[in-house]
Amino acid sequence: MLQPLTVYRVLGANGAHSRLDIARAHGLTPLVGRAQEVGWLVERWEQVKAGHWHVVLLTGDPGIGKSRLVQSLKDHVANEPHVRWECRSLPYYQNTALYPLTELFQRAFQWQHDETPDEKVGKLEQTLRQYRLPVQESVPLFAPLLSLPLPEQHYPSLTLSPQRQRQKTLETIVTILLEQSEQHPVLFIVEDLHWTDPSTLELLDLLIAQTPTASLLTLLTCRPTFQPPWGHRSYLTEVTVNRLAQPQIERMTTHVAGGTPLPTQVLRHIVEKTDGVPLFVEEIIKAILESSDLKETDGRYALMGSLSTFAIPATLQDSLMARLDRLVTAKGIAQYAAVIGRQFSYELLQAVSHVDEGMLQHDLGKLVEAEIVYQRGLPPHATYLCKHALIQAAAYQSLLRSTCQQYHQHIAQMLEARFPELVETQPELVAQHYTAAGCAEQAVGY
Repeated sequence: MLQPLTVYRVLGANGAHSRLDIARAHGLTPLVGRAQEVGWLVERWEQVKAGHWHVVLLTGDPGIGKSRLVQSLKDHVANEPHVRWECRSLPYYQNTALYPLTELFQRAFQWQHDETPDEKVGKLEQTLRQYRLPVQESVPLFAPLLSLPLPEQHYPSLTLSPQRQRQKTLETIVTILLEQSEQHPVLFIVEDLHWTDPSTLELLDLLIAQTPTASLLTLLTCRPTFQPPWGHRSYLTEVTVNRLAQPQIERMTTHVAGGTPLPTQVLRHIVEKTDGVPLFVEEIIKAILESSDLKETDGRYALMGSLSTFAIPATLQDSLMARLDRLVTAKGIAQYAAVIGRQFSYELLQAVSHVDEGMLQHDLGKLVEAEIVYQRGLPPHATYLCKHALIQAAAYQSLLRSTCQQYHQHIAQMLEARFPELVETQPELVAQHYTAAGCAEQAVGY
């Protein structure tokens, strides 16, 4: 007997811009031990609303909670009149000029797949007019960023040197931001500066130099290895996000465990091993609960056996790999996805993995259920995002070097054969995969 088939119709993008936006559907772990930092950010925002200006740089180790602090401020201002520009850097685009802004603009224009280039140019023109910019001069500056062909009869080639064209592009973007700040307070977020391309850093330097004239809060995040290219300014503050103290770890542990207390000796061991890193705390607790070492009885967890036989991973890498190992076949899919990148499409993963469609959807479902990845949309039009860069790194580093190279080469070849539009607009991706595969000759062309 045939089973009924459920059919879905895609209505549009869901508006999620980050992994935390997607994760909220599953429920975020409460933010603990950050009341001072959150209060400080809210205070700065209140000053911005009063016409002042601020630049805040949140610095901290991977997994320490920088993005959660950004999310807290976003939640606070959600129901207030304001303009928010939010973008982030990715490791594959460290040498792609203005990638964070380009991705932001493509989201903002809400271009559809079936729109013609002329229709897209029309949307660009309409947007630029809102900011009182000369369309004839501004459209040719933005079109190259957006991989948008221009009709030559309407827009002749610019007679500027590449350096001057680049400078005018940066100045125009800053002009748009400042224009918006005259109407409403602006929250401009750029995450992961340690992966940001030089052109975007130059844009930030240009913007920060003019910030005192605007009702603008520029909120930036980075790892400690990042060295800001701009000098000291009175309105620029760097905040180091510190590790959690023991009482905060215990509160977080109780919540992740669903309110059921863990044995004291297990809790003490978690405190010792996690070193106060929130992501580490969350991942290790999940690894423990997924194991058979604990048993819930009478509203409490009991340790099965002695603590000496209780395997709590000593590092976050071990913890993440232990969770991947328990996913069995889904681990292989996670590894292939990690080679593609932190964000990947179902269509590309299916093309390169050669896994049966039913099995692929089953394994991806397991990864989503385990919160290894977050899903947006439905297959075959779904896209996926690794929960954290450290999870992607753990899956990637678990592969043999020779296997990694084979995967990278296969992905590059599949991009060339099946995704010509992506190759045209993002040749750096193909170059990255060929470089990692050791195919220098093919990489140089891209």
